[in-house]
Amino acid sequence: MGVILQGTFVRRIILFTIVLLSVSGCATKKVEPEKQLFNYAESDQSLIELLIKQGSNANKKHWVSFMVDCETEEQVSVIISKAKLVGFDDDYISYSEKRKLWSSSLSAPMKLNLVEVSANRAKLMPLIPIKSCSGVGWGAAVEK
Repeated sequence: MGVILQGTFVRRIILFTIVLLSVSGCATKKVEPEKQLFNYAESDQSLIELLIKQGSNANKKHWVSFMVDCETEEQVSVIISKAKLVGFDDDYISYSEKRKLWSSSLSAPMKLNLVEVSANRAKLMPLIPIKSCSGVGWGAAVEK
């Protein structure tokens, strides 16, 4: 009888150990971090440096155009009307068959530095629906 109890006891310990390892494995499973919003600072600084390398005078005002791409023309029209209220000019509204997106360019004069570019993008970001519009890139011509 003692051998039977010992065998049952050993099986219970083995079962308990397997359950404990399973639970521990689930509890320590590596969880992917939440998707971070894009950090524009690095790419903005790179573009500024490229424009300066091409001959731009960063202290002069540049006509900086922020590009907006959305799923519908109505979304772009609403963004444009709100962007005009905070000091931007619009250039166009167009549709890309290839990308299946409606686009516009919202422009404002500013010096070519990270602070001004970031501050102007910050005016636009609350106007742009995250789920149906893509990130906001920008461009500018070289100003000597």
